Amino acid sequence: MMEDVRNGKFDRMDNMHHILAGFKSVYSEEGLVKMEAARRACGGAGYSAHSAFTQILSNTNPIPTYEGDNIVMLGQASRYLFKMV
Repeated sequence: MMEDVRNGKFDRMDNMHHILAGFKSVYSEEGLVKMEAARRACGGAGYSAHSAFTQILSNTNPIPTYEGDNIVMLGQASRYLFKMV
């Protein structure tokens, strides 16, 4: 893909954007939900700085809104899929 960009060929860019937007939306949300579930499974120890959940969650929390909110990104991917069908 990067070789195509260097050569000025952008015909696959639209496809990749929509596919990656869908993946980003689904996996970043799922990762955040699973991290919170793991922290809760540890009970009170999950709040301790020694568990590292506080640091991991503070790094993970903003990911669903990077480069566009997950709802927007999922909408773009969904519209693309409906268009393809």
